Amino acid sequence: MLIETIGVLTASAWAWMNLVEPFRPVLRHRDVHLPNLPPDLDDFTILHLSDLHTRRMGLLERKVRCLLGQTSAHIAVLTGDLVDSERGIAPLMELLSAVQTTIGIFAVWGNSEHKPSRLTAHDVLAEQLQSVGVHLLNNESTLLTYQGHRIYLAGVDDPHSGHADIERVTPASRYGVLHLLLAHSPDVLLHPLSSAFHLILCGHTHCGQIRIPRWGALWSHTRLGRWAGDPLLTPEQIARRLHRAPPQPHVVVSPGIATVGVPLFTARLFCPPEVTLLHLRRQRFCTSAYTEEGFSSSGYLTSTAVWMMRATPSVVRSSV
Repeated sequence: MLIETIGVLTASAWAWMNLVEPFRPVLRHRDVHLPNLPPDLDDFTILHLSDLHTRRMGLLERKVRCLLGQTSAHIAVLTGDLVDSERGIAPLMELLSAVQTTIGIFAVWGNSEHKPSRLTAHDVLAEQLQSVGVHLLNNESTLLTYQGHRIYLAGVDDPHSGHADIERVTPASRYGVLHLLLAHSPDVLLHPLSSAFHLILCGHTHCGQIRIPRWGALWSHTRLGRWAGDPLLTPEQIARRLHRAPPQPHVVVSPGIATVGVPLFTARLFCPPEVTLLHLRRQRFCTSAYTEEGFSSSGYLTSTAVWMMRATPSVVRSSV
């Protein structure tokens, strides 16, 4: 009887992890509190998508398209691993047609875009993305203006496969009120120039796909270690782990859309596919004043990750 019970529980767990959770995407609202954020940028929204690994317009993709139709943002960002094959380009374009922004969509490559076995040439993907208005920021930067404030938005090519050139996109001076960086992998933090940015958005780790409550990801698939598999890497955590002085950036890592693995085990647990809508929030208790040149180093505050989730079938909210 005991063996039969264990067998049933094991089969049920396998079925949930492989057949259910990977196909139950959620729209998650995350509040990201930044010190000295100008009042006009309070509730500036960023739609974050990563690791779609699109191959076809299947069940998961249709659900994601439905979630995208339920929201809008000031900007949308795609942090790499967009397709798994050239035939995935058309379904990707269909997904992007549901993205609604007031400023634009910006993207960088991941390691999948550099694998000839998946994409013989990423020029075709680049042309298709640009044809629908997506701005590629592979080791490039741009300056956005919102409510009279300048936002410096930069992107690097995939750090995991060694294509990132952060030196090329690091601002020479902190002339923007907000410095954002897009990078496929949190490995971009290994470069000390990453501290020049206030907020870094990444993917690649899928946040481990399998997460243990109160312990975190089983692995991160980064050179940083398991701790980089968390959805939020705080400035204090980065300073402590990398033995650096503050200020350090806030880093948000997407759990991704697709699920990767091996045959018979392509699993997720406590880590569903996620369409992330980030709400930038002004840190209310700052010890220094905001300046037009950007965040002053004395404005670096201790940040605490507080995960408050409202359990609904497809929409949850977190505050960090």
